[in-house]
Amino acid sequence: MKRQILFAGGGTAGHVEPALAVADEISKLPGQWECLFLGTANGIEAKLVPARGYRLITIPKVTLPRRFSIESVLFPIKFISAIQQARRALAQTDAVIGFGGYVSAAAYLAAWSKSIPIVVHEANAKPGWANRLGRKFADVVAVNFSRVKTIWPESILTGIPIRTGISELAESGAIKRNERANSFGLDPSRPIVAVFGGSQGSSRINSAISDYIKNPSVTGLQIIHAVGPNNPLPERKSDYFPLPYFEDMPAIYDVSDYLITRSGAVTCAELLTVGKFAILVPLPHGNGEQAENASELVDSGNAVLVSDEAFNGDWLRQNLPGIIARKHEKLSTTRRNIRAASEIARLIEVLIEEKSREKTHD
Repeated sequence: MKRQILFAGGGTAGHVEPALAVADEISKLPGQWECLFLGTANGIEAKLVPARGYRLITIPKVTLPRRFSIESVLFPIKFISAIQQARRALAQTDAVIGFGGYVSAAAYLAAWSKSIPIVVHEANAKPGWANRLGRKFADVVAVNFSRVKTIWPESILTGIPIRTGISELAESGAIKRNERANSFGLDPSRPIVAVFGGSQGSSRINSAISDYIKNPSVTGLQIIHAVGPNNPLPERKSDYFPLPYFEDMPAIYDVSDYLITRSGAVTCAELLTVGKFAILVPLPHGNGEQAENASELVDSGNAVLVSDEAFNGDWLRQNLPGIIARKHEKLSTTRRNIRAASEIARLIEVLIEEKSREKTHD
């Protein structure tokens, strides 16, 4: 008998990539499995999910207003509509797993209203409102940080699912560094810094890099920079290689010696898994989760943290020489995240088996 799992989460790659990693593992389980995704038409899931061969069902993006406005008045109406649309998507679903983001809250309530088993995965050190809501109805809660398990004692510490290519890199070390560096037009014998500001890019990081390369403070340093698919692509210069988006993150981790990036939960997990040093610039808005996500990397010596306000070209000119000089030869790593996707897939399988037995006994 075919089992159908609906994955809810979107808006950023940090919600979508872990879901895709779990879907890939579920597809390997014995029996027949179908993985569907619930997202929005304008989120990055609209690109990533179909590219991996999975079906995406879209519902409207409904955000929780942070202050009183016309949107806060309309929010209940829009949210109820999103729940109704999510209910229709669950017609044949055996379980829902949510990863946070715009659509997860609607999916949790839709699943609860239909008595469909719910799994929640919380990637951040500070849970967002959608997963705080989902936890109230969840049969299983998986978390990435031990500090979240402390406040959610019923949760299971699994780590965060990461892409297969990054797991392979973590287990094998540099796989094709020279070949990949050459494909980017970079010299593998000189230091390489990879820069990205999340799936949509970051104007703050882009501006800092643009200013820094006008008067760099480290001779021979090469920069490969994802500016964001909707941002203007700068001109390529000597030792500066801009791209709209990093399509192959395992390749980027393979070629880079250092990274400059936001501190989303997935990025922090990947950095700790592959053992790469990073300059982390947390997003200044949200609920402060990005600064907390970075704490394990900073405490272990794998990263330095700089505020969004302080990060600019001058900061890089003053601090990059010292960072590069330290070389960071012995960085902390973890293998926890390598197993996370298969562990969560197994939790879903066991949950469905248990619910099936309960129905049989009823």
